[in-house]
Amino acid sequence: MTPIASIIEHVQQIERDGYAILGNVFCEEELAQIRKQIASAFASTSDSVRHRNGDVYAVRNVLSIYPAARSLWKKQPLLNLLERTLGKEYGLVRGLFFDKPPMQTWALPWHKDLLIAVQQESVKSDRYSRPRLRIGVPHSEPPLEVLQSMLTLRIHLDDMTAENGPLEVLPGSHHTGKDFRVAGFREEQLTCKSGDVLAIRPLVVHSSGRSHPETDQHRRILHLEFSGLKELPSGIKWWEFYD
Repeated sequence: MTPIASIIEHVQQIERDGYAILGNVFCEEELAQIRKQIASAFASTSDSVRHRNGDVYAVRNVLSIYPAARSLWKKQPLLNLLERTLGKEYGLVRGLFFDKPPMQTWALPWHKDLLIAVQQESVKSDRYSRPRLRIGVPHSEPPLEVLQSMLTLRIHLDDMTAENGPLEVLPGSHHTGKDFRVAGFREEQLTCKSGDVLAIRPLVVHSSGRSHPETDQHRRILHLEFSGLKELPSGIKWWEFYD
């Protein structure tokens, strides 16, 4: 299969199921560099970095703390996928980091990602929820068309296996919009290799279970959110937008 044919297949899967896994996007040399960089960047005592027993398990405001995340995704086939999925005006609007360090696991129930980071003073429309702060950054629930314009790339810095609390998804659940439904959809557990990238719509219902108590595996993920809308409806402004 040619690279273009593969991307078209991924785009079709994202339309149908709400997600697709792109294999071997980052080589081990690139991953080693990213792991080293984030270990240094996240050693900070910032409120954005959440520690437990010496391990970092979650980071907000990644694009400020780790500026390299603003551009490390600018490679093929990601650029092609983003343009075909979101259009030519897409940009990066938020970055998060997750890990499930050995012996420091956590879990999340079924949910959809419904919040975006915005400039608080720009929210003057009842189409958006009242902004609430998350580590100093205002977040609001936007109208449906904004969430439908978005795609998240989850860059896996470690293998995601059945042992380290993999993501579980309900394929096709993004087609219900903001309406949260679990019944009627089949559950799928996603596993992948380090260097793979999961492209997923925020409106896909997803969850994450706990790691096996005896695992020695990390599950480090850079979570980067993109939108095809440089200008938001009703004059609202993104907190940040990098094209």
